[in-house]
Amino acid sequence: MTLPAAVTSLFHVLAHPESASRLDLAAWDGVVRAGRTARLLATLRARLERAGMLEAVPAPVRNHLDSDAALARFQRQAVLWTLARVEAALEGLEAPKVLLKGAAYLVQGLPCAEGRLVGDVDLLVPRTALPEVEARLREEGWQSKSLDPHDERYYRAWTHELPPLRHPDHALELDVHHTILPPLGKLRPAPERLLAVSRPVAGSPWRVLAPADQVLHAAAHLFHDSDCGNRLRDLVDLDSLVRGFGAEPGFWEALQERAHVLGLGRPLWYGLHFASRFFSTPMPPAFAGQIRGAVPPAPVRWLMTPLIASVLPPPDPDRLPGPGRRLARRLLLARATWLKLPLGLLVQHLFVKARRSAAETVNVP
Repeated sequence: MTLPAAVTSLFHVLAHPESASRLDLAAWDGVVRAGRTARLLATLRARLERAGMLEAVPAPVRNHLDSDAALARFQRQAVLWTLARVEAALEGLEAPKVLLKGAAYLVQGLPCAEGRLVGDVDLLVPRTALPEVEARLREEGWQSKSLDPHDERYYRAWTHELPPLRHPDHALELDVHHTILPPLGKLRPAPERLLAVSRPVAGSPWRVLAPADQVLHAAAHLFHDSDCGNRLRDLVDLDSLVRGFGAEPGFWEALQERAHVLGLGRPLWYGLHFASRFFSTPMPPAFAGQIRGAVPPAPVRWLMTPLIASVLPPPDPDRLPGPGRRLARRLLLARATWLKLPLGLLVQHLFVKARRSAAETVNVP
């Protein structure tokens, strides 16, 4: 598959910031528009700064990068403020409190947190602690929007999280999870195994997943729990995690073992395949092929690889998405939905959604 020139340039400068001096204004124009769509301009600026290449960026382009970097700094402060208030609400809770994704990367000071735009804070607690956690948060003003009985049941019985919580004094949504994937779906990593090896964050009440588990969660979130559409930022996270943790002794052996124990070898295979393809992510030779039972059968690879490759990058900023990308997005959305629920509940859920959509269409003035 041939990527648009703007997207190819974005990939290249993300992976090789030293190449920034070779881009002319026309190329930068495409990089900025593709990068903004992918929510990666602030990440790109952080990488350019680490590589000492910011001075090579033309002033008009630098303005765009600086603007998104200012937004990333604001969101960083919003995450820290939200964590402080949630910490106060849950003080004394006798259960592990594990941060996930962006908030976890931030409190660990990982490179992938630099310039990362966030929209929510994700917290993992044992399922038995959910009632107390929710009650405490509601006492402090966190509320979910009003849901009908079907959606309420969908969240509380069929998904891996409470309905999203919002607070009038906070800019970010709070998602409280009891596991990392829908508990009725095709893959069901045992949350107690994740919690058992989670690690404390020094000087805070928070914990984070073990390094191998953070990589597995990033891969599962992207390649099992989403339709992959315009999710390049998540692949950038995965690449950065692998580059950082991969230098630690024993990481690759732990990653292989945890993928087997948690049953997440397949999404890990996809993650490493596409990270290597787009960013030349380093890994031991043939590591992906060593993940037990993870490599998809050839017909599945032939189908899935072009579908994912067509929707994962941002769209061409100069053209509307073509029929191929639109079809791939629909197919991958259907796959993601099918992976979340058993067939009987899936049919019931889709029927309710279709009936609701039809009623809303009839009621449009």
